[in-house]
Amino acid sequence: MSLPHGVLGFLNYGSMSGYDLAKAFSSSVQFFWNAQNSQIYLVLDKLEKQGFVTHELIIQTDKPSKKLYSITDAGKVEFLHWLAAPNESISAEFKSAFLMKVFFSGNRTPAENIAMFRTFLDDCRSVLDSMNSIPGSVQRYSPEVPAEAPLYWQFDADFGYSYLKMCMEWAERCIEKLEGIS
Repeated sequence: MSLPHGVLGFLNYGSMSGYDLAKAFSSSVQFFWNAQNSQIYLVLDKLEKQGFVTHELIIQTDKPSKKLYSITDAGKVEFLHWLAAPNESISAEFKSAFLMKVFFSGNRTPAENIAMFRTFLDDCRSVLDSMNSIPGSVQRYSPEVPAEAPLYWQFDADFGYSYLKMCMEWAERCIEKLEGIS
């Protein structure tokens, strides 16, 4: 996935400001696609130059004015074309600096590596805890989108839960093996 297509996907649900888009990313897809506010605004400018989005300036008296972005017909065509395109190889998309460290960790002591895996476990638990807000987000935004959309959001959330649990079980097995050679 690319950030521009993610932005088009959210705008396909309805018009949003850059701030609204940042909130949408952080409350829904952050587990697998993190987007900074600055990145979102750069993408919106590029998408507008390509004719995929347009904006309306909303003048507010009690707050700064804001731009409300909407997807154009050309943007919908691009978004649907991206959705229909074949997936690239999963292995070519997956990169992990952590797994690269694990691969070369034979250069450190087992105790150092046990500590590394315990930190990884703590990080996984923290992310898993942060995902507790997902059901509330799905329920909150469900009335604003097509009826079938929340089902697919739940598919992604289930993947996230399953992935984190798998990572935690793997790290625990690694720790157990390292403790056996310490």
